[in-house]
Amino acid sequence: MKIKEILPNLPDNSIVSSDIKCVISDSRQVTAGDLFIAITCDTVIDNIRAAIKNKAAAIVLEASVHDKVRQHFPTTIFIVVANAREALSVAAAHLYPTQPNNIFAVTGTNGKSSVITFIRQILGELGQTTASFGTVGLELTAQPEIASLINVPKLTTPDAMSLHRMLHQLASRGIHNFAFEASSHGLDQYRLHQVRVGSAGFTNLTQDHLDYHDSMEAYFDAKIKLFTEVLADGRAATINVGCPYGKSLALMLRQKNKRVITYAVGAPADLVASKIHLESGRIKFNLVFDSKDYGQQEIAMAGIFQVENILCAIGMIMGMGYSLTDILKAVPRIKSAPGRMELVGHRSNGAAVYVDYAHTPDALMRALQALRFHVKEGHRLHVVFGCGGNRDALKRSLMGKIADDFADVIIVTDDNPRHEDPSFIRAQVLANCPRGKDIGDRKQAIEQAIANLNTGDILLIAGKGHETGQLIKDEVIPFDDGQVAAKVLQKYEAANRSQTTSAR
Repeated sequence: MKIKEILPNLPDNSIVSSDIKCVISDSRQVTAGDLFIAITCDTVIDNIRAAIKNKAAAIVLEASVHDKVRQHFPTTIFIVVANAREALSVAAAHLYPTQPNNIFAVTGTNGKSSVITFIRQILGELGQTTASFGTVGLELTAQPEIASLINVPKLTTPDAMSLHRMLHQLASRGIHNFAFEASSHGLDQYRLHQVRVGSAGFTNLTQDHLDYHDSMEAYFDAKIKLFTEVLADGRAATINVGCPYGKSLALMLRQKNKRVITYAVGAPADLVASKIHLESGRIKFNLVFDSKDYGQQEIAMAGIFQVENILCAIGMIMGMGYSLTDILKAVPRIKSAPGRMELVGHRSNGAAVYVDYAHTPDALMRALQALRFHVKEGHRLHVVFGCGGNRDALKRSLMGKIADDFADVIIVTDDNPRHEDPSFIRAQVLANCPRGKDIGDRKQAIEQAIANLNTGDILLIAGKGHETGQLIKDEVIPFDDGQVAAKVLQKYEAANRSQTTSAR
């Protein structure tokens, strides 16, 4: 293939007419005959040097660094573009041109995994072949064997080449609908700009990733690119106006004459949940759209935030042209996403144990508030949680304060410390959590928390949810909150049976 076939907007010359074997953005993977796209970064000169050494056929780089790079490689002819990341997306889309017919993308701090899971399940109930991809991996409504045939990326929002390869493989195998999480990193780095998104959703925006974005304003600016730069013209945006950032986004999009479906719990919107009634493990609510009440809905989940996530999924599917009446037929059968307010089990005294992915201040607060409703007077709400290393350190004291405010018994433990000192991370959390107990070993923390449970208590193990590993330095140690908790509960159940047998 020729360079001009995958980067068609370049000026025609002898270089872009050259043949290449492959498009690569990692200089370590370059082989003779490849086109290397040099992403601008601190090591761009070293990366280009490595690509030249590996006999790259041509090199693409940004105009902003061209003069600096030319000083090091005066005899090398470069293909100069305005944005190397965007060029990589364009090349990926030309190399893998096929995509599922209907693509749903949701962004926001919390709730993304639940929304795409609900979209996949609802469309599956409507007889549509659907895949979802995000934090919990690739999931399909039918033909699960297809997943083993797909090159599944490891990141929530993978690099452009990996993403387009996956889309191409899914579409080629008959998957017509695809729902995925659009992360702020992926949007900021132009990984999604050639994906043909037909319905986009915004869940909320609360503090996270400030180690990357520096400010909430920059974080928000990255998120809104989904609606202003990626979402196809004339297609609908589904926005949570119960969130201040969502309210601003909806107003901005409507001023640009974009199609917008707003949703909220307890606030005016196009799509509203009213008359909410919480029961043990179930939620009932009335759904209102355009002031028309569509009757009571019931879902087997805990937490009002799940109602928000369902509203987002419903709005996004409506935005793709499905009728609300058909969608609501499927809603009672949907289940929560793995590791999202997931009930692990009970102790013999009736105390319940939940795991949840809550790893941001807002998510932890919402999860504790959701479970607090089910804690009867005289009983206690317990929490085990930690904060990740080499990530937004500002949220640590906030999460400590939230735990201290909303839980009765608190254990602070390790959660993916990476290359930081775990005890230092815990100390930052505990500085604002005077009632917290410091137990660094996560397994011991869970064991101790379950041992502390009295009749009617509830325990939330927060932070990891579906994850199956603990990241310590560069090593992933196998660890699953749900499995660890289940084994501890089984131990207590076995002990209880033994005592019952002995009493006879």
